[in-house]
Amino acid sequence: MASFTDTLRLPRAFWFVIGAFVVDSMAYFGVLTLMSSYLSSELGWGDVAAGIMVSLFTMSMTLFMLGLGSFAEGFGLRRAILAALALCTVGRLVYSGMGMVHGGVAVTAAVIAAIFVTAVGEAILQPVCYSGVKQYTDEKTSVMGYALIYAIMNALIVAAGTLSAWIRPAVQDVKDGHATTGGFVGWLAGVTPSGIDAVNWVFTGVTALTFVGFFVVFTRKAEAEKLRPDPAEEQRLGATKPRLARLKEYFTEGPFRNPRFLFFIFMLLPVRTLFAHQWLTFPQYILRAYDKDVADHMEWLVNWINPGVIFIGVPLTAALTKRINVYTMMIVGSLVSALPTFLLVGGPDLTRLITYFVVFSIGEALWSARFLEYASELAPPGRVAQYMGLANIPWLLAKGTTGFYSGYMLSRYCAEGVPPAQQHTGTMFLIYGCIAMLSPIGLFAARKWVMAGLHTARAPARAAN
Repeated sequence: MASFTDTLRLPRAFWFVIGAFVVDSMAYFGVLTLMSSYLSSELGWGDVAAGIMVSLFTMSMTLFMLGLGSFAEGFGLRRAILAALALCTVGRLVYSGMGMVHGGVAVTAAVIAAIFVTAVGEAILQPVCYSGVKQYTDEKTSVMGYALIYAIMNALIVAAGTLSAWIRPAVQDVKDGHATTGGFVGWLAGVTPSGIDAVNWVFTGVTALTFVGFFVVFTRKAEAEKLRPDPAEEQRLGATKPRLARLKEYFTEGPFRNPRFLFFIFMLLPVRTLFAHQWLTFPQYILRAYDKDVADHMEWLVNWINPGVIFIGVPLTAALTKRINVYTMMIVGSLVSALPTFLLVGGPDLTRLITYFVVFSIGEALWSARFLEYASELAPPGRVAQYMGLANIPWLLAKGTTGFYSGYMLSRYCAEGVPPAQQHTGTMFLIYGCIAMLSPIGLFAARKWVMAGLHTARAPARAAN
Protein backbone atom coordinates (compact mmCIF):
# COMPACT_ATOMS: atom_id res chain seq x y z
CA MET A 1 0.00 0.00 0.00
CA ALA A 2 2.90 2.34 0.73
CA SER A 3 4.00 2.03 -2.91
CA PHE A 4 0.74 3.72 -3.95
CA THR A 5 0.59 6.38 -1.23
CA ASP A 6 4.19 7.47 -1.80
CA THR A 7 3.29 8.58 -5.33
CA LEU A 8 0.70 11.02 -3.98
CA ARG A 9 3.53 13.10 -2.52
CA LEU A 10 5.38 13.45 -5.82
CA PRO A 11 5.74 16.92 -7.45
CA ARG A 12 2.78 18.13 -9.53
CA ALA A 13 5.07 18.17 -12.58
CA PHE A 14 5.14 14.36 -12.41
CA TRP A 15 1.40 14.30 -13.09
CA PHE A 16 1.63 16.94 -15.83
CA VAL A 17 4.26 14.91 -17.68
CA ILE A 18 2.21 11.75 -17.31
CA GLY A 19 -0.89 13.65 -18.45
CA ALA A 20 0.76 14.91 -21.64
CA PHE A 21 2.01 11.46 -22.54
CA VAL A 22 -1.09 9.41 -21.75
CA VAL A 23 -3.61 11.77 -23.39
CA ASP A 24 -1.52 11.94 -26.55
CA SER A 25 -1.21 8.14 -26.40
CA MET A 26 -5.01 7.97 -26.34
CA ALA A 27 -5.06 9.90 -29.63
CA TYR A 28 -2.16 7.88 -31.04
CA PHE A 29 -3.83 4.51 -30.49
CA GLY A 30 -7.23 5.84 -31.51
CA VAL A 31 -5.81 6.75 -34.93
CA LEU A 32 -3.43 3.78 -35.20
CA THR A 33 -6.15 1.17 -34.63
CA LEU A 34 -7.95 2.34 -37.77
CA MET A 35 -4.89 3.31 -39.84
CA SER A 36 -4.71 0.08 -41.86
CA SER A 37 -8.42 0.29 -42.67
CA TYR A 38 -8.18 4.01 -43.47
CA LEU A 39 -5.27 3.58 -45.87
CA SER A 40 -6.48 0.30 -47.36
CA SER A 41 -10.18 1.02 -47.86
CA GLU A 42 -10.74 4.77 -47.47
CA LEU A 43 -7.72 5.89 -49.49
CA GLY A 44 -7.63 2.81 -51.73
CA TRP A 45 -4.09 1.68 -51.05
CA GLY A 46 -4.91 -2.03 -50.57
CA ASP A 47 -3.87 -4.39 -47.75
CA VAL A 48 -0.21 -4.88 -48.71
CA ALA A 49 0.63 -1.18 -49.20
CA ALA A 50 -1.35 -0.19 -46.10
CA GLY A 51 0.44 -2.78 -43.96
CA ILE A 52 3.84 -1.61 -45.16
CA MET A 53 2.99 2.06 -44.53
CA VAL A 54 1.72 1.41 -41.01
CA SER A 55 4.83 -0.63 -40.35
CA LEU A 56 7.09 2.12 -41.66
CA PHE A 57 5.27 4.64 -39.45
CA THR A 58 5.66 2.66 -36.24
CA MET A 59 9.19 1.55 -37.12
CA SER A 60 10.37 5.05 -37.99
CA MET A 61 8.90 6.36 -34.75
CA THR A 62 11.05 3.93 -32.78
CA LEU A 63 14.09 4.63 -34.98
CA PHE A 64 13.74 8.37 -34.43
CA MET A 65 13.70 7.74 -30.68
CA LEU A 66 17.31 6.63 -30.82
CA GLY A 67 18.52 10.05 -31.90
CA LEU A 68 15.77 12.65 -31.73
CA GLY A 69 14.51 11.69 -28.27
CA SER A 70 17.98 11.92 -26.74
CA PHE A 71 18.76 15.14 -28.64
CA ALA A 72 15.46 16.83 -27.69
CA GLU A 73 15.95 15.93 -24.02
CA GLY A 74 18.88 18.34 -23.96
CA PHE A 75 16.56 21.29 -24.63
CA GLY A 76 14.62 20.72 -21.40
CA LEU A 77 11.40 18.85 -20.70
CA ARG A 78 9.00 21.72 -21.33
CA ARG A 79 10.34 22.72 -24.73
CA ALA A 80 10.81 19.14 -25.89
CA ILE A 81 7.29 18.04 -24.92
CA LEU A 82 5.65 21.12 -26.43
CA ALA A 83 7.58 20.63 -29.69
CA ALA A 84 6.54 16.98 -29.80
CA LEU A 85 2.85 17.77 -29.24
CA ALA A 86 2.96 20.51 -31.89
CA LEU A 87 4.38 18.09 -34.47
CA CYS A 88 1.77 15.45 -33.61
CA THR A 89 -1.03 18.01 -33.97
CA VAL A 90 0.17 19.21 -37.39
CA GLY A 91 0.74 15.65 -38.62
CA ARG A 92 -2.71 14.44 -37.60
CA LEU A 93 -4.35 17.55 -39.02
CA VAL A 94 -2.95 16.85 -42.49
CA TYR A 95 -3.51 13.08 -42.21
CA SER A 96 -7.19 13.54 -41.34
CA GLY A 97 -7.69 16.25 -43.95
CA MET A 98 -6.55 13.99 -46.79
CA GLY A 99 -9.63 11.80 -46.25
CA MET A 100 -11.70 14.67 -47.64
CA VAL A 101 -9.64 14.97 -50.84
CA HIS A 102 -9.82 12.67 -53.84
CA GLY A 103 -6.84 10.37 -54.30
CA GLY A 104 -3.79 11.22 -56.36
CA VAL A 105 -0.03 11.54 -56.16
CA ALA A 106 -0.25 14.79 -54.19
CA VAL A 107 -2.65 13.29 -51.64
CA THR A 108 -0.49 10.19 -51.23
CA ALA A 109 2.60 12.34 -50.73
CA ALA A 110 0.79 14.52 -48.19
CA VAL A 111 -0.40 11.46 -46.24
CA ILE A 112 3.12 10.00 -46.15
CA ALA A 113 4.59 13.33 -45.06
CA ALA A 114 1.94 13.73 -42.34
CA ILE A 115 2.59 10.21 -41.06
CA PHE A 116 6.33 10.86 -40.73
CA VAL A 117 5.83 14.26 -39.08
CA THR A 118 3.65 12.53 -36.50
CA ALA A 119 6.31 9.83 -36.09
CA VAL A 120 8.91 12.49 -35.26
CA GLY A 121 6.62 14.05 -32.65
CA GLU A 122 5.86 10.71 -31.01
CA ALA A 123 9.55 9.74 -31.13
CA ILE A 124 10.43 12.83 -29.11
CA LEU A 125 7.50 12.59 -26.70
CA GLN A 126 7.86 9.05 -25.36
CA PRO A 127 11.54 8.95 -24.25
CA VAL A 128 11.41 12.54 -22.96
CA CYS A 129 8.31 11.81 -20.87
CA TYR A 130 9.91 8.64 -19.48
CA SER A 131 12.95 10.72 -18.63
CA GLY A 132 10.57 13.12 -16.89
CA VAL A 133 9.15 10.28 -14.80
CA LYS A 134 12.66 9.46 -13.61
CA GLN A 135 13.38 13.11 -12.80
CA TYR A 136 10.20 13.60 -10.76
CA THR A 137 10.49 10.33 -8.81
CA ASP A 138 13.16 8.93 -6.51
CA GLU A 139 14.50 5.39 -6.05
CA LYS A 140 11.65 4.61 -3.67
CA THR A 141 8.88 5.67 -6.06
CA SER A 142 10.37 4.99 -9.51
CA VAL A 143 8.89 1.47 -9.92
CA MET A 144 5.38 2.71 -9.21
CA GLY A 145 5.99 5.84 -11.30
CA TYR A 146 6.69 3.78 -14.42
CA ALA A 147 3.83 1.43 -13.60
CA LEU A 148 1.44 4.38 -13.30
CA ILE A 149 2.36 5.96 -16.62
CA TYR A 150 1.91 2.60 -18.32
CA ALA A 151 -1.35 1.83 -16.51
CA ILE A 152 -2.97 5.24 -17.01
CA MET A 153 -1.97 5.19 -20.67
CA ASN A 154 -3.84 1.93 -21.07
CA ALA A 155 -6.86 3.28 -19.21
CA LEU A 156 -7.09 6.10 -21.75
CA ILE A 157 -6.66 3.65 -24.61
CA VAL A 158 -9.85 2.03 -23.27
CA ALA A 159 -11.46 5.46 -23.43
CA ALA A 160 -10.19 5.87 -27.01
CA GLY A 161 -11.75 2.55 -27.96
CA THR A 162 -15.05 3.54 -26.37
CA LEU A 163 -15.11 6.84 -28.23
CA SER A 164 -14.10 5.26 -31.53
CA ALA A 165 -16.61 2.41 -31.25
CA TRP A 166 -19.37 4.98 -30.69
CA ILE A 167 -18.38 7.48 -33.39
CA ARG A 168 -17.26 5.21 -36.24
CA PRO A 169 -20.39 3.05 -36.75
CA ALA A 170 -22.79 5.87 -35.81
CA VAL A 171 -21.33 8.29 -38.35
CA GLN A 172 -21.03 5.58 -41.00
CA ASP A 173 -24.67 4.53 -40.54
CA VAL A 174 -25.74 8.13 -41.12
CA LYS A 175 -23.49 8.37 -44.20
CA ASP A 176 -24.97 5.12 -45.56
CA GLY A 177 -28.53 6.29 -44.92
CA HIS A 178 -29.23 3.60 -42.33
CA ALA A 179 -29.83 6.06 -39.50
CA THR A 180 -30.49 9.71 -38.78
CA THR A 181 -29.19 11.58 -35.79
CA GLY A 182 -28.44 15.09 -34.65
CA GLY A 183 -25.94 16.46 -32.19
CA PHE A 184 -22.23 15.82 -32.38
CA VAL A 185 -22.49 12.60 -34.41
CA GLY A 186 -24.83 14.25 -36.89
CA TRP A 187 -22.44 17.18 -37.28
CA LEU A 188 -19.48 14.83 -37.85
CA ALA A 189 -21.48 12.92 -40.45
CA GLY A 190 -22.09 16.19 -42.27
CA VAL A 191 -18.47 17.35 -42.39
CA THR A 192 -16.48 14.10 -42.70
CA PRO A 193 -16.52 11.56 -45.55
CA SER A 194 -16.64 8.42 -43.39
CA GLY A 195 -16.88 7.04 -39.86
CA ILE A 196 -13.15 6.32 -39.80
CA ASP A 197 -12.27 9.86 -40.83
CA ALA A 198 -14.61 11.22 -38.17
CA VAL A 199 -12.59 9.32 -35.57
CA ASN A 200 -9.35 10.71 -37.03
CA TRP A 201 -10.64 14.27 -36.65
CA VAL A 202 -11.79 13.74 -33.07
CA PHE A 203 -8.34 12.52 -32.02
CA THR A 204 -6.66 15.35 -33.90
CA GLY A 205 -8.68 17.66 -31.64
CA VAL A 206 -7.59 15.67 -28.57
CA THR A 207 -3.93 16.17 -29.51
CA ALA A 208 -4.39 19.91 -30.07
CA LEU A 209 -6.10 20.31 -26.68
CA THR A 210 -3.26 18.37 -25.02
CA PHE A 211 -0.75 20.84 -26.47
CA VAL A 212 -2.73 23.83 -25.19
CA GLY A 213 -3.29 22.29 -21.74
CA PHE A 214 0.35 21.36 -21.24
CA PHE A 215 1.49 24.82 -22.36
CA VAL A 216 -0.73 26.39 -19.67
CA VAL A 217 -0.01 24.13 -16.68
CA PHE A 218 3.63 23.06 -17.14
CA THR A 219 5.27 26.34 -16.20
CA ARG A 220 8.98 26.92 -15.63
CA LYS A 221 8.29 26.79 -11.90
CA ALA A 222 6.63 23.39 -12.20
CA GLU A 223 9.46 22.11 -14.39
CA ALA A 224 12.04 23.01 -11.72
CA GLU A 225 10.51 20.67 -9.05
CA LYS A 226 12.84 17.79 -9.92
CA LEU A 227 13.81 15.11 -7.41
CA ARG A 228 16.56 13.67 -9.59
CA PRO A 229 17.67 16.36 -12.08
CA ASP A 230 18.96 14.95 -15.33
CA PRO A 231 21.99 16.84 -16.69
CA ALA A 232 21.16 16.28 -20.37
CA GLU A 233 20.55 19.99 -21.03
CA GLU A 234 23.79 21.04 -19.36
CA GLN A 235 25.68 18.35 -21.26
CA ARG A 236 24.28 19.59 -24.57
CA LEU A 237 25.17 23.21 -23.85
CA GLY A 238 28.63 22.37 -22.57
CA ALA A 239 29.49 19.74 -25.20
CA THR A 240 33.01 20.25 -26.55
CA LYS A 241 33.59 16.99 -28.42
CA PRO A 242 33.13 16.92 -32.22
CA ARG A 243 29.77 15.60 -33.41
CA LEU A 244 31.35 12.48 -34.96
CA ALA A 245 33.16 11.69 -31.71
CA ARG A 246 29.93 12.05 -29.74
CA LEU A 247 28.16 9.74 -32.21
CA LYS A 248 30.92 7.14 -31.82
CA GLU A 249 30.69 7.43 -28.05
CA TYR A 250 26.93 6.93 -28.23
CA PHE A 251 27.36 3.50 -29.84
CA THR A 252 30.48 2.32 -27.99
CA GLU A 253 29.53 2.97 -24.37
CA GLY A 254 26.88 1.73 -22.00
CA PRO A 255 24.66 -1.23 -22.90
CA PHE A 256 26.08 -1.52 -26.44
CA ARG A 257 29.15 -3.12 -24.82
CA ASN A 258 27.14 -5.78 -22.99
CA PRO A 259 26.18 -8.71 -25.27
CA ARG A 260 23.98 -10.26 -22.58
CA PHE A 261 21.84 -7.15 -22.26
CA LEU A 262 21.59 -6.87 -26.06
CA PHE A 263 20.52 -10.52 -26.32
CA PHE A 264 18.05 -9.92 -23.49
CA ILE A 265 16.23 -7.11 -25.27
CA PHE A 266 16.44 -8.56 -28.79
CA MET A 267 15.10 -11.96 -27.74
CA LEU A 268 11.84 -10.22 -26.95
CA LEU A 269 11.38 -9.33 -30.64
CA PRO A 270 9.32 -12.42 -31.67
CA VAL A 271 6.70 -12.01 -28.94
CA ARG A 272 6.55 -8.28 -29.66
CA THR A 273 5.23 -9.07 -33.13
CA LEU A 274 1.94 -9.95 -31.39
CA PHE A 275 1.76 -6.37 -30.08
CA ALA A 276 2.17 -5.08 -33.63
CA HIS A 277 -0.67 -7.33 -34.79
CA GLN A 278 -2.94 -5.44 -32.37
CA TRP A 279 -3.19 -2.69 -35.00
CA LEU A 280 -1.82 -4.40 -38.13
CA THR A 281 -4.00 -7.51 -38.14
CA PHE A 282 -6.74 -7.67 -35.51
CA PRO A 283 -8.85 -4.66 -36.60
CA GLN A 284 -9.06 -5.97 -40.18
CA TYR A 285 -9.51 -9.55 -38.98
CA ILE A 286 -12.47 -8.65 -36.76
CA LEU A 287 -14.07 -6.37 -39.38
CA ARG A 288 -13.84 -9.12 -42.03
CA ALA A 289 -14.23 -12.44 -40.20
CA TYR A 290 -17.07 -11.62 -37.77
CA ASP A 291 -20.67 -10.50 -38.24
CA LYS A 292 -21.69 -6.82 -38.24
CA ASP A 293 -22.62 -6.69 -34.56
CA VAL A 294 -19.13 -7.79 -33.53
CA ALA A 295 -17.43 -5.74 -36.25
CA ASP A 296 -19.25 -2.56 -35.17
CA HIS A 297 -17.74 -3.04 -31.71
CA MET A 298 -14.26 -3.96 -32.92
CA GLU A 299 -12.63 -1.28 -30.78
CA TRP A 300 -14.13 -2.82 -27.66
CA LEU A 301 -12.10 -5.95 -28.33
CA VAL A 302 -8.90 -4.30 -29.58
CA ASN A 303 -8.86 -1.23 -27.31
CA TRP A 304 -10.75 -2.36 -24.21
CA ILE A 305 -9.61 -5.78 -23.08
CA ASN A 306 -5.85 -5.41 -23.40
CA PRO A 307 -5.58 -1.87 -21.96
CA GLY A 308 -8.16 -2.68 -19.28
CA VAL A 309 -6.17 -5.66 -18.04
CA ILE A 310 -2.96 -3.62 -18.21
CA PHE A 311 -4.51 -0.72 -16.26
CA ILE A 312 -5.41 -3.03 -13.39
CA GLY A 313 -2.62 -5.57 -13.71
CA VAL A 314 0.54 -3.50 -14.18
CA PRO A 315 0.46 -1.59 -10.86
CA LEU A 316 -0.48 -4.76 -8.99
CA THR A 317 2.20 -6.92 -10.60
CA ALA A 318 4.79 -4.13 -10.22
CA ALA A 319 4.07 -3.99 -6.48
CA LEU A 320 3.88 -7.77 -6.00
CA THR A 321 6.84 -8.80 -8.17
CA LYS A 322 9.35 -5.97 -7.64
CA ARG A 323 11.64 -8.36 -5.75
CA ILE A 324 11.50 -11.02 -8.48
CA ASN A 325 14.33 -11.06 -11.02
CA VAL A 326 13.47 -9.12 -14.18
CA TYR A 327 14.72 -11.90 -16.45
CA THR A 328 12.45 -14.46 -14.80
CA MET A 329 9.52 -12.12 -15.37
CA MET A 330 10.46 -11.86 -19.06
CA ILE A 331 10.38 -15.64 -19.51
CA VAL A 332 7.06 -16.12 -17.71
CA GLY A 333 5.39 -13.06 -19.19
CA SER A 334 6.42 -13.76 -22.80
CA LEU A 335 5.24 -17.38 -22.47
CA VAL A 336 1.84 -16.29 -21.15
CA SER A 337 1.56 -13.74 -23.98
CA ALA A 338 2.48 -16.20 -26.74
CA LEU A 339 0.51 -19.33 -25.84
CA PRO A 340 -3.06 -17.99 -26.27
CA THR A 341 -2.40 -17.25 -29.96
CA PHE A 342 -3.02 -20.94 -30.61
CA LEU A 343 -6.61 -20.50 -29.40
CA LEU A 344 -7.32 -18.68 -32.66
CA VAL A 345 -6.15 -21.57 -34.84
CA GLY A 346 -9.66 -23.02 -34.68
CA GLY A 347 -11.15 -20.13 -36.66
CA PRO A 348 -13.32 -17.13 -35.73
CA ASP A 349 -15.00 -17.57 -32.37
CA LEU A 350 -15.88 -14.67 -30.09
CA THR A 351 -15.28 -16.56 -26.83
CA ARG A 352 -11.83 -17.73 -27.90
CA LEU A 353 -11.01 -14.26 -29.22
CA ILE A 354 -11.88 -12.63 -25.89
CA THR A 355 -9.92 -15.31 -24.02
CA TYR A 356 -6.92 -14.62 -26.26
CA PHE A 357 -6.97 -10.90 -25.49
CA VAL A 358 -7.33 -11.49 -21.73
CA VAL A 359 -4.53 -14.07 -21.38
CA PHE A 360 -2.21 -12.21 -23.76
CA SER A 361 -2.73 -9.04 -21.71
CA ILE A 362 -1.97 -10.81 -18.43
CA GLY A 363 1.36 -11.86 -19.94
CA GLU A 364 2.09 -8.28 -20.96
CA ALA A 365 1.25 -7.04 -17.47
CA LEU A 366 3.79 -9.43 -15.98
CA TRP A 367 6.81 -7.99 -17.75
CA SER A 368 6.20 -4.76 -19.71
CA ALA A 369 6.56 -2.06 -17.03
CA ARG A 370 9.37 -3.94 -15.24
CA PHE A 371 11.39 -4.00 -18.44
CA LEU A 372 10.97 -0.25 -19.03
CA GLU A 373 11.91 0.50 -15.43
CA TYR A 374 15.00 -1.70 -15.70
CA ALA A 375 16.24 0.00 -18.88
CA SER A 376 15.69 3.48 -17.46
CA GLU A 377 17.31 2.80 -14.10
CA LEU A 378 20.29 1.25 -15.88
CA ALA A 379 20.98 4.58 -17.58
CA PRO A 380 23.59 6.95 -16.13
CA PRO A 381 22.73 10.66 -15.74
CA GLY A 382 22.07 12.43 -19.04
CA ARG A 383 21.47 9.22 -21.00
CA VAL A 384 17.98 8.09 -20.00
CA ALA A 385 16.50 8.81 -23.43
CA GLN A 386 19.43 6.98 -25.08
CA TYR A 387 18.89 3.85 -23.00
CA MET A 388 15.12 4.00 -23.49
CA GLY A 389 15.71 4.29 -27.21
CA LEU A 390 17.97 1.21 -27.17
CA ALA A 391 15.39 -0.72 -25.16
CA ASN A 392 12.88 0.09 -27.90
CA ILE A 393 15.01 -1.36 -30.72
CA PRO A 394 13.09 -4.67 -30.56
CA TRP A 395 9.96 -2.57 -31.08
CA LEU A 396 11.59 -1.02 -34.14
CA LEU A 397 12.36 -4.41 -35.64
CA ALA A 398 9.02 -5.96 -34.66
CA LYS A 399 7.10 -3.07 -36.18
CA GLY A 400 9.37 -2.97 -39.21
CA THR A 401 9.14 -6.67 -40.03
CA THR A 402 5.54 -7.42 -39.03
CA GLY A 403 3.95 -4.88 -41.36
CA PHE A 404 5.86 -6.20 -44.36
CA TYR A 405 4.05 -9.54 -44.16
CA SER A 406 0.82 -8.79 -42.24
CA GLY A 407 -0.86 -7.22 -45.27
CA TYR A 408 0.06 -10.20 -47.42
CA MET A 409 -1.19 -12.62 -44.76
CA LEU A 410 -4.49 -10.75 -44.53
CA SER A 411 -4.91 -10.70 -48.31
CA ARG A 412 -4.25 -14.44 -48.46
CA TYR A 413 -6.01 -15.77 -45.36
CA CYS A 414 -8.53 -13.03 -44.48
CA ALA A 415 -9.17 -11.07 -47.67
CA GLU A 416 -11.74 -8.28 -47.85
CA GLY A 417 -15.01 -9.40 -49.46
CA VAL A 418 -14.33 -13.12 -48.96
CA PRO A 419 -16.98 -14.90 -46.80
CA PRO A 420 -15.62 -16.05 -43.41
CA ALA A 421 -16.33 -19.69 -44.31
CA GLN A 422 -13.87 -19.40 -47.20
CA GLN A 423 -11.12 -17.69 -45.21
CA HIS A 424 -8.23 -19.54 -43.55
CA THR A 425 -7.52 -17.39 -40.52
CA GLY A 426 -6.48 -20.39 -38.42
CA THR A 427 -3.40 -20.92 -40.57
CA MET A 428 -2.48 -17.26 -40.15
CA PHE A 429 -2.60 -17.44 -36.36
CA LEU A 430 -0.76 -20.77 -36.26
CA ILE A 431 2.16 -19.07 -38.00
CA TYR A 432 1.97 -16.05 -35.70
CA GLY A 433 1.88 -18.25 -32.59
CA CYS A 434 4.98 -20.20 -33.65
CA ILE A 435 6.87 -16.94 -34.23
CA ALA A 436 5.91 -15.59 -30.79
CA MET A 437 6.99 -18.77 -28.97
CA LEU A 438 10.60 -18.17 -30.04
CA SER A 439 10.90 -15.54 -27.27
CA PRO A 440 10.18 -17.62 -24.16
CA ILE A 441 12.05 -20.60 -25.62
CA GLY A 442 15.13 -18.51 -26.44
CA LEU A 443 15.10 -16.66 -23.12
CA PHE A 444 14.78 -19.91 -21.17
CA ALA A 445 17.54 -21.66 -23.14
CA ALA A 446 20.02 -18.82 -22.54
CA ARG A 447 18.97 -17.99 -18.96
CA LYS A 448 22.19 -19.07 -17.23
CA TRP A 449 24.46 -17.15 -19.59
CA VAL A 450 22.36 -13.98 -19.60
CA MET A 451 21.65 -13.83 -15.85
CA ALA A 452 25.35 -14.37 -15.09
CA GLY A 453 26.18 -10.99 -16.60
CA LEU A 454 23.13 -8.76 -16.30
CA HIS A 455 23.97 -7.72 -12.74
CA THR A 456 27.35 -6.42 -13.91
CA ALA A 457 25.60 -4.07 -16.33
CA ARG A 458 23.42 -2.63 -13.63
CA ALA A 459 26.09 -1.94 -11.05
CA PRO A 460 27.68 1.09 -12.80
CA ALA A 461 24.26 2.62 -13.34
CA ARG A 462 23.49 2.50 -9.64
CA ALA A 463 26.84 4.03 -8.83
CA ALA A 464 26.25 6.80 -11.34
CA ASN A 465 22.91 7.59 -9.78
